[in-house]
Amino acid sequence: MKKLITLGTAFIFAAMFAFADQATAQSPVNFGVKGGVNIANISGDEDPDSRSGIHAGVVLDFSLPALPIGIESGIYYTQKGAELTEQGITLTGKLDYIEVPVLAKLRLGPPGPFSPHLVLGPYAAYNVNAELEASDGSASASEDLSDVTSDFDFGGIVGVGADFNLGLTKLNISARYSFGFSNINDTDFDTDDESHRVFMISAGIMF
Repeated sequence: MKKLITLGTAFIFAAMFAFADQATAQSPVNFGVKGGVNIANISGDEDPDSRSGIHAGVVLDFSLPALPIGIESGIYYTQKGAELTEQGITLTGKLDYIEVPVLAKLRLGPPGPFSPHLVLGPYAAYNVNAELEASDGSASASEDLSDVTSDFDFGGIVGVGADFNLGLTKLNISARYSFGFSNINDTDFDTDDESHRVFMISAGIMF
């Protein structure tokens, strides 16, 4: 299954590069790269601490020149999970995904050198790493969690951001909140539903 996902991801990258290359001369489509910091947590009965991580990937921005609305999508590697410290031992749940968001993008104001916007929409993700790491500060050990976590995650994203027009390129900054709808647990036991909660700060460049 993971080999198929890897091949599929490679195909999506190739298609996006090819499409962006053909669409460069057409103003409605912009291609770029984006990355940033995740502050991730997991909802549920427990009250864990946040796990700090990263996200990075490629992005396509479809805008409608006559209207203040467009669509932003892409494909990202993103780190999620949470931490919990008990009796001097820190347990870190590391859940990493390949994620594809499809977001409506509403521009707040006329086109110009500075263009703020809102985004809202769903995401779908496939898990590529699931492990629990235990550390006491001097030593650490990890255990694979792939047998007890779901392969797929689905949720929503809301956020704000701004584009800075620099002529041939655009700089982009954004702050977004990602909330999972699906249960990350996949066991035969009666466990509480848990889902991802992630605050993301991003910066990128569009061509």
